[in-house]
Amino acid sequence: MGQMNSSHKTPTSGAFGPLGLERPRFGEFAKQLAAITTCELEDCLKYQSEYGGRIGAILADRKLIQQEQIPEILRMMARWVAATRHADMPGFGFPRPLKLSVCMPAFNEADVIEDCLAAACAILPEFVEDFELIIANDGSSDETGELVHQFSQRDPRVRLVNHEVNRGYGAAVSSGLKAAEGDLVIFTDGDGQFSMLDLPQLLEHVNDVDYVIGYRYERAEGGLRRLNAWSWNRLIRAMLGVRVRDLDCAYKLFPRDVIEELKLTSQGACINAEILTQCARGGLTFCETPVMHYPRYHGAPTGANLKVIIKAFRELPQLWKYRSAPPLVRSPAEQRDETPIPDKAKVSH
Repeated sequence: MGQMNSSHKTPTSGAFGPLGLERPRFGEFAKQLAAITTCELEDCLKYQSEYGGRIGAILADRKLIQQEQIPEILRMMARWVAATRHADMPGFGFPRPLKLSVCMPAFNEADVIEDCLAAACAILPEFVEDFELIIANDGSSDETGELVHQFSQRDPRVRLVNHEVNRGYGAAVSSGLKAAEGDLVIFTDGDGQFSMLDLPQLLEHVNDVDYVIGYRYERAEGGLRRLNAWSWNRLIRAMLGVRVRDLDCAYKLFPRDVIEELKLTSQGACINAEILTQCARGGLTFCETPVMHYPRYHGAPTGANLKVIIKAFRELPQLWKYRSAPPLVRSPAEQRDETPIPDKAKVSH
């Protein structure tokens, strides 16, 4: 049957590990940009700890910053992250000379989707020279689709892929990945629980491995969700040979040629298992790196929904076919070894 497990490589960069997640907080940059006192910021942070919400929105609601200043603060944070990564890896400069496709499945995320898009549009130019945001609206019953459409009219880097009816998380991920046109493709969720500020953690390794996956550092979830995730991880490991730390973490980065090799058939929560099983069967190399995971302040998670869980178990037997599928003819990493993504310093303009 051949080798089932893809080769796991441990990154040597100083960005690997919790230290790589260190960054100044939003409030510290807000103090640089606006006349905010320490007492005012501490009061806002206390309110956030008690009632939840994003600190930027709290500061704006209290008229301590203008709404229009939030993107600039995020850009300041992104520049700080880029400079720190450059100090850790001299010669690896940002922004990277490539196009990135960011695929976000979304279902009833009207309360947060505009903030997610605005944050990504503010942060990504500091990390990559070109990008697109593909929002796969999975039949939302709220205004998610319309809000994304309106945003795309103002910023053509945003694209809407619309499902007329709800088809499931896997179907939304698949639609986004199939629509991607970038050199690299990352998929994450449109619920605001992940940040594009962690993107350099993954970009640093794309020339060393076939794909890079994040794992949630200090997961912002309850004990039951963590138990369910652990049990699912162990089941997939035992059945399909996929040995990763956080199977369903929605922060995975692939070259587009890897995406094009994949069969994407899962309609539900099995999509991560389907993708990584094929990568394992293909013998592709990968590494894992931590990413921050934030609380969900709006909307309702669907991962613990009984219907979602039942659908995942119904789809699971369909993945067994990948154990006997032929491996990829040639590892995409071998192709990229011949034409690696260049460092910005080596690109002539």
